[in-house]
Parts: sequence; C-alpha cells; structure tokens
Amino acid sequence: MEGTVLYFTVALISALIGTIPFGPINLTVVKTTVDNHAGRGTEMAVAASLVEIVQAIVAIFFGVIISRFLETSPLISLSIALLFIGLALVILVRKPRPSLPQTKNEKSFFVRGLVIATFNPQAVPFWIFALAAISQYFEFEYVGIHLFSFLAGVFTGKLITLYGFVLASVWLKSHLEQSCALVNRLLASILFFIGVSQLWNAVAG
Repeated sequence: MEGTVLYFTVALISALIGTIPFGPINLTVVKTTVDNHAGRGTEMAVAASLVEIVQAIVAIFFGVIISRFLETSPLISLSIALLFIGLALVILVRKPRPSLPQTKNEKSFFVRGLVIATFNPQAVPFWIFALAAISQYFEFEYVGIHLFSFLAGVFTGKLITLYGFVLASVWLKSHLEQSCALVNRLLASILFFIGVSQLWNAVAG
C-alpha cells in the first residue's frame, strides 16, 4: 500500500508542476470558462487530464523511441508548428464573444479539449524529462498496480491544477469584455511561440 501511495503522490506532484506554467491547455481552459461558464471549462479539463494519461504512458514505454523519431522526422515538427501557428492566428483575429450559449453541442468542448491536449508538443517531452528526474530518486517499476497508481496520480494532478484555473476564471468573468480579449491575446501568443519554436526545430534540424 505504501508503494502505491508513493507512485500516486510522485505522479500527482509531477503533473501539478507540469501544468501550472501557462501553456495551451490551461489557457484554453481559462478562455473557455471566461467565454462560457465553469462547466465548459471543467469539460475541457477532464478531457485534457484523460489525454495526459495516454501521454504519460507513451513517455513511459516509448519515450526514447519517440524522442529519436521526432529528432529525425522534421516533417512531424513542421506539421505541429503549422498547426499551432494556425490556431494562434485564428484565436487572434476572432472577435471575443463573451456569452453563455445554450445551443452548442454538449460534446464540443470535451472534444476540443481532447484535440488540443493531444497535439500539445510539450506533454510527452515533459514526461520523458519528469521520468528521468524521478529515476534519480526512486527505482520505479511501471507495472501492475504501481502503473495504475502512477497514472491515477497523473490524472488527478492534471485535473486539480486545471480546475484551479477554472476557479480562478471566476474573477475574470466579472470583467468579461476585457478579460476575453486579454486571454485571447495571451493564448494566441503562447500558441504562436510554440509553433515558431517547433518550426525552428524542424528547419534547424
């Protein structure tokens, strides 16, 4: 039991550390909450947390292979770069619409969270780095109940942090027009920066 708690705790703390810095996922959760309501932001948070489990699994079992593949496949980096630059431009030019729409597809926000989290180029490299750091202090074996505990910690840490961003967006809701424009510009800037970074890696590599 102590071993499973340790696996869970280490994964939870790692997910918290990886999610707190501003990135496309947490800013999208903030934007969705500000533009709509907390329920929509929570949908995206749950979706992103589920994807994080998959990304952690990829890092655990295929981390080295994935890293080498990305280094030798500039086309993948170029595709990701163009995707994020395109998203940045769409968000930047789109006029903020602070409203509480009732007719949108209930699944659209969950699916959007899945898509953005899936194509986040920072996630798998983060977990590869995190697992390397963890291995310096713990001799973890990611099998059986220990693997389950670790992945449960990943999901919980991600969800707690993203839900914290949802709660923080309550203040932004009271300054709706200004906060929508601010979040749009901030999200677009970060997406653009990620896209340009990926583009540079693809060209320089």
